[in-house]
Order: sequence, then structure tokens, then C-alpha cells
Amino acid sequence: MSFLYQNPSMSHDEATKFLASGVDTNVIAALVSIGLNEDDRTWAQNTCLNYLASETESVAASAVTALGHIARRHSRLDRYRVLPALATVKNKFPSLEGIVADTLDDIDAFT
Repeated sequence: MSFLYQNPSMSHDEATKFLASGVDTNVIAALVSIGLNEDDRTWAQNTCLNYLASETESVAASAVTALGHIARRHSRLDRYRVLPALATVKNKFPSLEGIVADTLDDIDAFT
């Protein structure tokens, strides 16, 4: 088995293009980059919240994880919007319970 390292860094404009493509792998890559690199916290949070509603579990999972990274990096999130959205995605995709729990831990620890 071989692994291919992918640098999760992309510019805001590149992330926006990846999101607009609608291709799940591109959207996931953009969400990872947004969580780890985006300087505009509000835009990053709102983008992730939008993708929590995805019908694709892997896209929603990436948005959940990205929210945890945003909380860690920026020490701020709109808890009144994020917490109910995380509960909704956990109900929609019960298999994401662990990822949601990790993100909630990050939110509690860093915000």
C-alpha cells in the first residue's frame, strides 16, 4: 500500500473554486484547507455550516472536522449556530457521532 501526501493548503480563491466544482473530492479538499488555513473565520464557519447539510456523508464529515480546526485556530465560533447544526448532522449521519464528539471537544477546549 502506498500513500500519497496532499498538501491541505490552498488559497481562499482556490478553495472557493474547489467548492464551486461540486465534485465531492474537491469539496472535501477545500473544507480541509478552510479548516486548517482560512484567515476569514466568519466565512470559514459559514461555509462549513452550509456543507453540514450535504447529502454526502464524507462531505459533512469534512465540514464537521473543519469546524473543530476553526475553533482551535481562531478561539471563536458562533456556538448558537454551530452546536445545533452539529446535533442535526449527528442525527442525519449517526456514524459521524465520534467526529462530532471530537469537534465538540475542540469547541469546548478552545472557545
